[in-house]
This record gives sequence, structure tokens and C-alpha cells, in this order.
Amino acid sequence: MNKENSTLSPLTISLHWLVGLTMIGVIVIGYYMVYWDVGPLYPIHKALGVLALFIILPRVIWRLKKGFPVPASDYPKHEHQLSVIVHWLLLLGTLALPISGMLYSGFGGYGINIFGFELVTRNELNGEVIAFNETIYYSAKLSHSWIAYILTGALVLHIIGAIKHHVVDQDNTLRRMLGYKEI
Repeated sequence: MNKENSTLSPLTISLHWLVGLTMIGVIVIGYYMVYWDVGPLYPIHKALGVLALFIILPRVIWRLKKGFPVPASDYPKHEHQLSVIVHWLLLLGTLALPISGMLYSGFGGYGINIFGFELVTRNELNGEVIAFNETIYYSAKLSHSWIAYILTGALVLHIIGAIKHHVVDQDNTLRRMLGYKEI
């Protein structure tokens, strides 16, 4: 393998971990607030989701410009195909999840607020939230939920794959994503 193509840039590594850890945090908060009905977490979840979009966009642009990293080793065709699918799901899912959340919240009349800075005003009448557009609201709400499940599955597969590369294959995949030089 060409050594030059297998080394990851500091920007690639930084964006990977920043987006990955941010999305894991936002998704965990999202599941927690929905399943345990913790209302005070909604503004935090929404604010972090909007802020996440500002680090996701550069990552998506960078990935589309540079392409996906060259595999650290040769793998069976089915593993490579699964890897490509998972990487595309992660890339598109991290972009689609905050966008669907913003559409869900904005068109649902709930507003979009980042830690006190109002981007879209809440739409209320007599204390009741009124959707600006019910079709977009319900479509975005359903999409947001499904994208979260799909992205969670892709994240789990990605983490399992990284562990497999490190423990079973004993290759440099995880080491290079942690910033270590090839050995």
C-alpha cells in the first residue's frame, strides 16, 4: 500500500473525533429525553444539534473533496462493501439528523433556540404550540426518529469494525485514526 495515501491528516482525525463524539452525545441525550420524558433536556439537545451541524458541514465537505481513507489492509470484498455502506450512512446520517431536527422543531412551531439565542421563534397561541406547516413537521419528525435509529446502528457497526481491525486483524486502522504513525 502507498504509505502517503494511508496516513490521515490532522484535520481528518480532528473532524472524525469531534463529529463522532458530538453526535454520540446528542443521540444519547435524545434517547434519554424521549424515553424518560425529561423535558429540560430538549433545549440542550436542540442547541447541541444545531451547533453540531456547524462542525458536520466542514467534515462532509472535506470528505467529499478528499474521498474516504484508503483501507489500512486488504479485506474480503464483503467487508469492504459493508465498510463503504457504513461510512456513507455515517456521513449522510450526521448531516441529515440535525437538519431533520431543525425542520421538525422549526416547522412544528417549537422554535429553534441555541442557549438563549433565538433562531426561529416559537409559535404559540394561548400557550399551545401551533405548527407552521404540519406536513413538513410530521415528515421531519418521522425522518428525525428513523435517521437517529439508522445512525445509531451505523455507529455501532463502525465501533465494532474499529475493534475488529484492532483486535482481530491487528492492523493500523484504529492507530492511524488516533493519530499514530504507520508501523
